[in-house]
Amino acid sequence: MINADNKTKMLDEVKLTKYVDLIEKNPIHIASVNKSNKPNLSVASDIKVLDDKTILISNNEMIHTPDNILVNKNVVLTSFSDKWAGLRMSGIAKYYISGKYFKICNDLFNNETATPKGVIIIKIKKVEGIV
Repeated sequence: MINADNKTKMLDEVKLTKYVDLIEKNPIHIASVNKSNKPNLSVASDIKVLDDKTILISNNEMIHTPDNILVNKNVVLTSFSDKWAGLRMSGIAKYYISGKYFKICNDLFNNETATPKGVIIIKIKKVEGIV
C-alpha cells in the first residue's frame, strides 16, 4: 500500500530481521506518552533485533520513557539511515530491570561507556517505511 505522497510504503508483513542493519546501526527514536498524555521522545543507540517482531533497547540514560511505558505500553519507533531510508514502527513495550531480557541487554551492551539501567522490549505490531 502506498499513501498519497507515493513515498511511504506500508510493510504488510513485519519482518524486522530484514532491516537489522537499518535498525541496529543507526540511532533509534522512541516516542511514548505519560498518564497525562504528555508525549516524550528519546533517542537510543544500543539496539538489538531479537526476532522478526521483537526489538530490545538498552536504557542507559532515559528518564521519562520507562515511567511512561509503565502507564501506557504503546510506543512508536523511528530509524533512518544517512540517506533517509527509514522505518516507523508501532508496538507494545515492556520495561525490565531484571530477568532474562535484562541479562541479554547487559551481555550485549554493558561496557566502559554504557551501563544499562533497564531494558525495553518492544513487540512490533505495525511497520511503515521509506526503504
